Amino acid sequence: MKGGMRFGAGRPGWHMKAEHCRRIDVHRFKREGMLRPGSWGWSWRDSETGKVLASIGVIGGHDRITLEYSVGGTPITEHINITRTACAYGGSRPWFNCPKCWDRVAVLYLRQSRFACRKCQRLVYASQSEDALGRTWRKQSKLEARLGENWSRPKGMHRKTRERILEAIWECEGIRDDALAEFAARLGFRL
Repeated sequence: MKGGMRFGAGRPGWHMKAEHCRRIDVHRFKREGMLRPGSWGWSWRDSETGKVLASIGVIGGHDRITLEYSVGGTPITEHINITRTACAYGGSRPWFNCPKCWDRVAVLYLRQSRFACRKCQRLVYASQSEDALGRTWRKQSKLEARLGENWSRPKGMHRKTRERILEAIWECEGIRDDALAEFAARLGFRL
């Protein structure tokens, strides 16, 4: 049996997760007008409390932005080049150039006091380290988020859509139940 249907399965080894690093997104910067000439502040907030966790200064420009921040009391100024690609119906889409490899990317991550792309920072997504059971928990969580309180049908959702979501939730629970029964059988217990 290949894959993650084993107790404690998952990809071996440990890598820093992209979700644990501060990040900047060029598309969000564009939406908020930070790619125009001028100075702005940017901050990361705790999603639960709203408290500011960290902040940087951003000096915008059409072809380059300058980031000003400090790590451990050491002030750092970093220049990030911006390239643009033409869109099919006019206009252009901005991209960061990774300061290390010069690849065109939408997101840069802060690690070891510098911003760079996910590959240069040797970051992986948390979902890449999950086993099959972890994937079912994540899938169920996403499905439950689409429903209302106590799995009720939100306003505007078709009944058949809710039924399909509930069936998918029950399928996730069934997979975990089967895995638990298989594990218990291997330990010699009878259910």
